[in-house]
Amino acid sequence: MDDVQGRLAHRFHRQRDFAAGYSPLYARLFGILADWLAEEESEDPLIEWLVRAASQRSTFDVTLLLPAGLHRDILAGRREVAALAQYFPTVGGARSCRDEEIGSCLYQALAARQEALTAFMRTARVQTNETARGLCWLLPVCYPGWRAIHLVELGAGAGLNLAADQRHYRLVYNASGTTECIDLGGAVPAQFSVCSEGTFLLPQTTVCPQIRTRIGADIAPVLLRERSDELYLSSFVWGDQPERLKQLYQGVTAIQSIRKSGVPVPLHRVDLPDQLPLFLEEQISPLTDAPVVVFNTYLTTYLHDKGDWLHHHLHTWATGYPQPVLWLQWEPVRQGAKPPAAGWVAWTADLWNQGHHHHWHLAWTHPHGNRIQWLPDWRTWTKYWQMDSR
Repeated sequence: MDDVQGRLAHRFHRQRDFAAGYSPLYARLFGILADWLAEEESEDPLIEWLVRAASQRSTFDVTLLLPAGLHRDILAGRREVAALAQYFPTVGGARSCRDEEIGSCLYQALAARQEALTAFMRTARVQTNETARGLCWLLPVCYPGWRAIHLVELGAGAGLNLAADQRHYRLVYNASGTTECIDLGGAVPAQFSVCSEGTFLLPQTTVCPQIRTRIGADIAPVLLRERSDELYLSSFVWGDQPERLKQLYQGVTAIQSIRKSGVPVPLHRVDLPDQLPLFLEEQISPLTDAPVVVFNTYLTTYLHDKGDWLHHHLHTWATGYPQPVLWLQWEPVRQGAKPPAAGWVAWTADLWNQGHHHHWHLAWTHPHGNRIQWLPDWRTWTKYWQMDSR
């Protein structure tokens, strides 16, 4: 079997396993594609096309770009994918993904849109504007007691998570055998419900510090100037999750409302990690009137070094910065402790303050931000700030 074809089959199988029970439609689509690719003796021209089109990108990217390209066509109402659209609840599709005809509908859609899908897979950047991920920074900044912060997102995309304080997150946790919840953010009603397990210690306040600046860095920032930009972002939402699509649209509204109020939200074109030192020196170093909170969510998978140099560059810069620097991440782990389920990411915090560096592994979280498992470092984190405030 061709090496690219074999790796693609393996990656689509892994994506099927990850989506099982969470996104039935995409689990089915991933499984169908994996089975097609696994046929060693197949001489199907469609499979040959897919292997050629995918050869210039990582197999992981392809498993996200191919369904996103199809979903973009479906959201745009293209007639060539109308049969497949019947399975996508994001456009009102009501047919069950267990229907045997879904495979032929997928085949027809791919065959009809080969040229457009080839261009999309070769040029598009995977967008991870999963707006539930704003919790990554919104909850931790409630603990230090800082009055104001400068907020920086690495791998910002359209910068939607820079507006997490304008959303409404309801965090559900267990306290002495009873279910409790806290609410974060400013929107009404609640837009995200996040279930957690393990020992959770409350912050002293749920009021977000004043955000003096919101700045994003991305190799290909999405500026949301045209309808096509919003369609591009929307395509990466999985097609049987209309609630997530609604949350994305709410995020677009939130970031645009901030801009319309006269507050700029600059998104800088930065090739991470190599251009991070220059970005920090030029854009962040002058901001010396408040602590800096840097965050990134599911970014390192897409970097050529898988994030190794991010820590080096941030550590070098933050060690000499006059204000505290807090770095928050939701990222996959490549070694060490194993997550509780396949695909979950580590929620970590690094703090540089007065010449000292601290590191905490706060929790494990589902990459879509809807489930959390707290770790012992959460207690250590909470107690650190309680001691620091004395």
